[in-house]
Amino acid sequence: MMVTEVVQQAERALNALLEAIEAFDSQDLTNPRTIGEWSIKDVINHIIAWEEEVAGAFEIWKVGIEPDWSHITNLDEFNANNVRQRKKLPVAKVKEQLSMIHHGVIENIKSVPDDEFIRRGGVPKWLVTQITSHLQEHTRRILEFKQSLQMVPDESAQSIQGIASGDDF
Repeated sequence: MMVTEVVQQAERALNALLEAIEAFDSQDLTNPRTIGEWSIKDVINHIIAWEEEVAGAFEIWKVGIEPDWSHITNLDEFNANNVRQRKKLPVAKVKEQLSMIHHGVIENIKSVPDDEFIRRGGVPKWLVTQITSHLQEHTRRILEFKQSLQMVPDESAQSIQGIASGDDF
């Protein structure tokens, strides 16, 4: 995969995520157990933690060393700790951090000459996964949650109509 294509996919992935969360107000973004055990804000904090990991790993990769991920011995614990550490940040700050770190990684990728990527076998798969697929997966889950909310009023209205007509008694 060429650098330009990776950068475009990464930008689209971030834009799709930001668009998906735009319709939610701050309270909706912080409701626990929205996406599994996490709120939408927690999911964003999780993404930020991984983008920070990628930023550091890419710096190491740029000097010719393959990143070592062995410091992450338990993924669930790593994810939970990072989300917990960011719990008190306001939603606006979390959104800002997501954009900053993601754009920083993209700009860093763009700073490496294409022939360096070619010489090293292309854009590292771990990098592509984290800045595209990872965001896409969480965006999909947020959109599924959003869709489920749009169904709730209709179901509630049917329940209320059934109660009012005595169907449930």
